[in-house]
Amino acid sequence: MRLLTKHFLLITLIFLSLTVGCGWDEHVETLIIGPYKVDCVGAFEQECYLEFNEERQRWEFFYEGIQGFDFEPGFIWTLKVSLHEREEGIQDVGRYAYRLVEVLDKEAASVDERPPRKP
Repeated sequence: MRLLTKHFLLITLIFLSLTVGCGWDEHVETLIIGPYKVDCVGAFEQECYLEFNEERQRWEFFYEGIQGFDFEPGFIWTLKVSLHEREEGIQDVGRYAYRLVEVLDKEAASVDERPPRKP
């Protein structure tokens, strides 16, 4: 009986360690991305998305890429993204890598309106 209990505990510990190592640190957020990209300077000159900050009620530069997102100008995008911590020591990138989970909304918007209208 003691042997069965030890095996059960060992299997449970292995399962828990695998579960924790496979996504428990994943964080999901909703981003609102504007209808065009803009020139910006972070660690280097690049094109950035515009992200709508709902708390401040304004558009701000979003310096990171979003894996799996096929940006098309002329739309305000509402995206569900997962954030994944990057390894320490990687230079000139943000703390998180962003991956598209789902496009929640794609609403037509003018690329000529500067800044874009509020979503």
